Amino acid sequence: MMNVWKFGLVCALASFVPHWAQASEFDCGSLDNYGLGPFDYNEHPASARGAEKVHFKPDMQALNLRLYPAERLRGEFMYTLRVYPNHPAALNAFSRLEYLYGKQLPKTDRSQTAECFFDRAFRFRPQDPAVHFVYAMHLHQWGRLKDAAKAYAQAESLGEASQSFYYNYGLLQADLKNWPEAKRYAELAYSNGAQLPGLAQKIEKAGMGPVRIPSRQAPAPAPANEEAAGGSPGVPGAEAEPK
Repeated sequence: MMNVWKFGLVCALASFVPHWAQASEFDCGSLDNYGLGPFDYNEHPASARGAEKVHFKPDMQALNLRLYPAERLRGEFMYTLRVYPNHPAALNAFSRLEYLYGKQLPKTDRSQTAECFFDRAFRFRPQDPAVHFVYAMHLHQWGRLKDAAKAYAQAESLGEASQSFYYNYGLLQADLKNWPEAKRYAELAYSNGAQLPGLAQKIEKAGMGPVRIPSRQAPAPAPANEEAAGGSPGVPGAEAEPK
């Protein structure tokens, strides 16, 4: 009976892992980290901050190649994610590193890729909405729009509701030319405090009329490059405008 129960639990948890994200332990490695974790990032914030002071410094998160070679950054992100597999900012930074500086990263086996560390995060905490959110952005920037839409929907069903989530989901809907939904998520984002104006500008340019924005939370003037405005509160280090 116990074995049947365990099998049922495994199947139930697996249902939260999207089919497009599933790899395997054989491909991506065990979660065992030789006694140093894995730990749930959400349950150990103090110890996570201690590790971040060494392995995930602000300049590392910002992908500052003047201070850290791309290969060094990949190693630090992998260390962080082996200890805290569902660390959303580290997952996001790893994804951006591969996308922006992939040509500067020496070839490696699959187990040392961002895709595999997302797989590990899903196996570790399949119901963590932040993991699904960051994976949605990962898929979005690589142009996998339909898969990204499924990942955003999964994150929302699990309770993700930050301004950053709504803003990025709105950007995806705009890229899919689903303008009513883009406008709906834009208004949710701005009503929750989002400041970047790019999404509202896309929607108005598409002929959908102005986005309702509370006057006290009106977006600041657009910077020359909206991505340069930095990360967002929902997922630290999250890009504002996936490409």
